[in-house]
Amino acid sequence: MVRANYQNIQKGIMRNSEYLERFFRNLLLGENNELRNRYMVVNAPKELVTEQAQHDNRTSTEQPTVRVTEQVLALLFALSNEQLSLKGLMEKVGLKHRPTFLENYINPVFEAGILKVLYPDKPNHPRQKYLLTAKGLALYNEIK
Repeated sequence: MVRANYQNIQKGIMRNSEYLERFFRNLLLGENNELRNRYMVVNAPKELVTEQAQHDNRTSTEQPTVRVTEQVLALLFALSNEQLSLKGLMEKVGLKHRPTFLENYINPVFEAGILKVLYPDKPNHPRQKYLLTAKGLALYNEIK
């Protein structure tokens, strides 16, 4: 926060919100931007700038991150550490139309690897429950 707000024109130090933005992207979007003090040095040596550029190139080629939408948040908070049936999950989120719920909530979160089912080999199991994966729990713990 200091770098985002501090400015000293006489010393050539300008406000820079880049690191604050990285922090919030990590927190809200689940990205994995590296936040190290050595990258925030004013007038940093060329070795540090080169190292940071190499790291940024590596992270940009990794798999896409989960977009934390209103639907994702609703499911994260509804499930947290619970196992719920589809009907129970719909009630907790406050929706009644099953096809829309599946299309707009369940499918995107399931494809992102945030949600899993208790009986993956039997999708129509009578006691089928939905629960968060390790990735989903990590995202939930970051947000809460």
